[in-house]
Order: sequence, then C-alpha cells, then structure tokens
Amino acid sequence: MANNQSLWELLQQRELPRRSFIKTCVAMTGLLGASPAMLPKVIAQAETSPGTENAQIWTFAMISDTHDSNMVSTKTGVTAYLTPVINYIVDEQPDFVLQTGDLVTGAHTLMTSPAFRQYDMQYAAYKQVTALLGRANIPLFAIRGNHDYGLHNEDAALNKAYMAEIAGSMPKNGPPEATGLSYSFVHNKIKFIMLDQYVNAANGIVTLPMEWLKSELQNRQGVDHIFVMGHSPAFTPDITASAKIAQFNLFDQTSLRDQFWKLLTDNRVTAYLSGHEHLYFRGMVDRLPQIVIGDLGSSAGYNPATVDRRMAGVLPTTPVPQAECRPGYGIFTVDGSKHSIAVTVYLLDQNNKKYVYDTYLLS
Repeated sequence: MANNQSLWELLQQRELPRRSFIKTCVAMTGLLGASPAMLPKVIAQAETSPGTENAQIWTFAMISDTHDSNMVSTKTGVTAYLTPVINYIVDEQPDFVLQTGDLVTGAHTLMTSPAFRQYDMQYAAYKQVTALLGRANIPLFAIRGNHDYGLHNEDAALNKAYMAEIAGSMPKNGPPEATGLSYSFVHNKIKFIMLDQYVNAANGIVTLPMEWLKSELQNRQGVDHIFVMGHSPAFTPDITASAKIAQFNLFDQTSLRDQFWKLLTDNRVTAYLSGHEHLYFRGMVDRLPQIVIGDLGSSAGYNPATVDRRMAGVLPTTPVPQAECRPGYGIFTVDGSKHSIAVTVYLLDQNNKKYVYDTYLLS
C-alpha cells in the first residue's frame, strides 16, 4: 500500500475533493472488497495529514460513552442506542466522527454477564455497529475512557484488546509512549487534539501528556481553530457528589486541571469536548467552552445548582431528572466563509426518534 504522504501528494496533484480522495485510497489499496472493519483504519490514517480541500461548509459529529449501562447481564458491552445514533450520523454525512471514550462496558462488566472479561468480543460488537461509518466512508477517531482502562488500575487484558482493536487504527503521531492513544490531526484548517487522559490520585498514574499537548497547541501554523478532546470534563456538573471515583476525574485533580485549562486558554482553544459524565451540559470557564455529551450509553440526573461555580452560561438551566435524561450526540457545522461553528445537539425520544435539544454558535 502506498504511504500516507504519497496519497496526499496524489490528492494535491489531482485536486480531488475529500470524498473522492478517500474512494481513490480505497480503490488503490484494494479495500473495496475487504471487510468493513478494515475500512476505517485506512481512512483514519489518511486523515492524519492536513486537508487540502477548501470546503466552505462541512460537519463533524461527536459521540461518547457508548458502553452498555447494564453491567449485570450485557451480552455485548455496547449500548443499543449506538445503532440508531450511527444511522442518524450516516444520514448527516459528516466528514468524520469523534468519540471521547468509554466505547464498551469493559472492566466494569460484572461476572453475571456473558460479556465478563470478553474484551475482544465487546470491541468486536462496537466495531460491528460503527462499521456503518466505514461503509459510508466516514472516519471514526476515538480515545479511551475509564471503562476502556480498568477499574482502579490498568487491566492488562483490556489494554491489550483496546490497543489491538481500536488504538491500532488511530493516527500514530502522538507521544511515543502513547501510540494510538493520544494524537492529533488537521482538517480544513481546524486542528483536533485527542487526549488519553487517565488520572489516578491513589497510585500516581497520569497518562495526560502535558508536554506533548503544549507542543501541539503551539504548533498552529495554518490553523484557524483548535478543538481538544478528553474523556473527563475539566469542570464537574456536580460538586456535591458523595461517591467520587477520583481516579477517573480530571476535575478532582485540581492542580493538574488548572495547568491543563491554562494551556488551553493561553493557546486560544475553540472548545474542550468530553464525555464521562452521563448527561449533556455545557458552559464556559475563562471564555473557553466546555461541552459534555456523555449521555449515549447511560443516564444521570442533572442540576445546574450543583455545577462547578467557575462555569458561566451553563445549560441546561433547569434540573433534568435521571428518568428524563435521554441519549444523544452532537453535530458541529463549520462555515469557513463566516469563520463560524454551529453546534446542534440531538437527543432520542422513547421511540429512538431524534429531536433537536440545543443549538448555539461557538464562534
């Protein structure tokens, strides 16, 4: 197979649009007759080079926390909501999809489940659903969450499965010690930085690559916007939570969190996107938006009165009981001619029909 650079040189020479380029890549590598699971790997690797298409209006999608909330008897480790959401996303035809962790139930699956410690099977189930994106030539970029890491420390079998089934298909331009875990890519003058972000106050494990992140943020030549993605919010939706799982929460590591947020604000990041908290909420700290869309696989109650006081412009503005929290996803529409990015958040009703829950402009 030709290397990524030569493929991008072909794109530049022929001035092919992105979709035609991806189809050309697939044809050249003989993957049209290959299994759907192979398709996203080639596309994701091709996307690591800066885009050459001067698209004026284009979109990308965001999902998170696609694990099954039924840890007791899940058969696949993947939420049933993922299928309708992926189908809706395919209908939208975004340029790519971002997932901010907790792909499967993983280490949190209980012994009573047939999926207990069946990590390869769980990721295979995830890839079977998301293969719909590959068939539509829509790349998927993912990072891991705590469900993909372990209960309290790294689970060796889970790590092996994630590296083989997911990280192996991601770009390899991150820190050497985090190949396929932390990485970045540029598309249509927007830079996307995907961060492996496990922190554990108990044993001192921190995978958040601060020095690499600093370098990536400062390297913004030809870039109009930067999005940073991590699994955990930097600012919590519930300061009163009595049962914190501190090793998974960036917002509980206040010194590290403040260093992290200062890096983002100093380098004019457009927004920080995350999941982990099983709800949808957004707000701003130091004029930098934090957007949390973690409600796809599980749900939690929400109360704006308990959101970290540093956050301004918090939404929703009224409480959302757990029973009313619905699964959802986000679509980001970039208008290059207006230098604007509009966000639309969709939720699913009881019949899995999507409806618009929130819309706003980032810039």
